[in-house]
Amino acid sequence: MTKQQTDQHQADATEAPVPLTPETIEPTAESATPAVAHIESSHRTSAVDSATAAAASAAKPSTPALSSTAPSTPAAPSTQPPQKATIYDVADRAGVSYATVSRYLNGHPNVSAKTAARIDKAVKETAYIPSTSARSLAQQRTHIIALIIHGASSDVLTDPNIAQIMASANERVTREGWQLVTMISDENIAANNIKQLVAGGFADGYLLYTLSKNDPLLSLLAERSLPAVVCGTGFNESIACPSVDVDNLTAMSGLVRYVLAPKGTLARRRPAYICGPLNMPGAPERLAAFVNVTSEMLPTSIDHPICYSADWKTTSGADAIREWHESGVLDDVDAVICANDTLALGAIQELQRLGKDVPGDVAVSGFDNSSAATSITPQITTVDQHMDQRGLMMADVVIKTIGGERSPRVVHMPTDLVIRESA
Repeated sequence: MTKQQTDQHQADATEAPVPLTPETIEPTAESATPAVAHIESSHRTSAVDSATAAAASAAKPSTPALSSTAPSTPAAPSTQPPQKATIYDVADRAGVSYATVSRYLNGHPNVSAKTAARIDKAVKETAYIPSTSARSLAQQRTHIIALIIHGASSDVLTDPNIAQIMASANERVTREGWQLVTMISDENIAANNIKQLVAGGFADGYLLYTLSKNDPLLSLLAERSLPAVVCGTGFNESIACPSVDVDNLTAMSGLVRYVLAPKGTLARRRPAYICGPLNMPGAPERLAAFVNVTSEMLPTSIDHPICYSADWKTTSGADAIREWHESGVLDDVDAVICANDTLALGAIQELQRLGKDVPGDVAVSGFDNSSAATSITPQITTVDQHMDQRGLMMADVVIKTIGGERSPRVVHMPTDLVIRESA
């Protein structure tokens, strides 16, 4: 062994050893023995054949060699595929131990930068391809992140926020080299199936989109201490797992102030509010913002109409306007502030059907800055809570948790007031 090799082995010995992983498992000595025995046997056979041929040649009279113009037959090309490089090949090329290579490939920090550079070079030169399945087994990971959507299938198809969350979550998970799997929990059978999958370790981490603060999956994730995050607005209180949220109270307060005083002075004095279901996250905070700001900016003697919608759908926004019109309430309303964009879209459609000008007769605002806000003329003034980044942030929280990082209980996304023609 050369002095350089001796020094290198001593350097390797200073790096903390780690247990062998399936990534480092290569053919054992037992599996290699037949190949060695075959080589030795072929060498002995060749030697015996050469000695026999020499004796036979000596016993025969020499015969002049016959000349021939026939071309020699080329050797047949080998049909065996090239042998795949192993972790031992990388170690030999880099001049380090296979354990050092394994540590580096599995992401352990106790490999020096100089050694890591040599291993990188050796990997390229040998065209070594690590076994992904073996690495996953060693780390006990599936490299799957599950996005669980708790809601009716029809809502999943029509809710623009869900589509944005799926797209951005998939972007982050794919960047990690993992796979996003989406599951819909729309009835008891599906919910029980998903519970069994979660309990069985189906995925490394979970993204939960739910509109219920009492979702049973929250308690299941908490009981098993699984890497998980919940998307929803209004999960600011203590819950089973971290949440990615916005400050609904502050964001809606800013929107209401703008609608009432778009140029800094009070311009609209008779607002009405279409509220989302109060048993769902986000709705109570946004309603509180409307009540607080109107109480502050307008005379307390004015009764501001509030419609408590059973869902977030466009039809519910239209129904609220129709009911106010039929009861005469709409005649005294100069602004309709809605808890989300789909409610606002329905409100504008019904106002236009009734011959009302938006915003000339009635200003309308929404919340979310979803695709619904730009699907109608006039386009809707709203709050952008950056749903296109929500899924990315959710996936990032879970991936970092899997890697051992602690996450804050609430990760707040920024919000921005988006002023358009409707208010």
